[in-house]
Amino acid sequence: MGEKQEEESLPAEMQLSTSDILDRTIRGIAEGVTGIAAAERQQWLLSLGHLLQRVRSGRFLTTLREEWSSYREKGRVKDDYVFTDQHQESLQELLDFLDQDAPDEVRFTLLKKIFLTTATETVSDRNSVLPQQYMRICRGLSSGETLVFLAAHKLAVEGTASTKPGHAIHWLESVAQTSGLVHPELVELHERNLIEKNLITPRHYPDRSGVNLGQHYRITNLGWEICRFITEYDGHQDA
Repeated sequence: MGEKQEEESLPAEMQLSTSDILDRTIRGIAEGVTGIAAAERQQWLLSLGHLLQRVRSGRFLTTLREEWSSYREKGRVKDDYVFTDQHQESLQELLDFLDQDAPDEVRFTLLKKIFLTTATETVSDRNSVLPQQYMRICRGLSSGETLVFLAAHKLAVEGTASTKPGHAIHWLESVAQTSGLVHPELVELHERNLIEKNLITPRHYPDRSGVNLGQHYRITNLGWEICRFITEYDGHQDA
């Protein structure tokens, strides 16, 4: 049974497809931006930050809508998946991020990859609660933390990992170069938070000079499970 047929048996307020929800949200953002532009000068000046955030959110939503429509047209998302709790909770998480946070390209792209890969049910099934948990973890990352995490993932995929203990400074320098953050000191600031969030492994030795790269360039098992969604998404884009 297709998505439209399923919708006919639902109450009127629930007869909205994911594409409808995204379209309505985009229209709402556009109307809000228009209202701000037409406001009094003082109010307009106070709303500049909000205006920029809404414009960026609208652009991100348009990107999501286009990719979602492509996934549906190609049959990568089953018709009945859109009625699952997993899908609705994941979509809500992504919409809340765009509406309530200060969204940026780096974090949006990570959340989008998890959201779309989850919908294909290739890495997890619809009954799993893990994708929603992964999205909440990634939503809580800063853009800098996300860049460091993704750089470590890239280095791990490229085969830089080793089971031998290594020097922390070498890890910091490699991640700084790969992430574009340039400065190892800047990477180190984000490294601390990623350790606290259990996404990369801690330092070793009393002076904290050592690291164990492990199989995934310091990424923990939890972090690597999140990376599986990224790898799956990237693999389909390259196909």
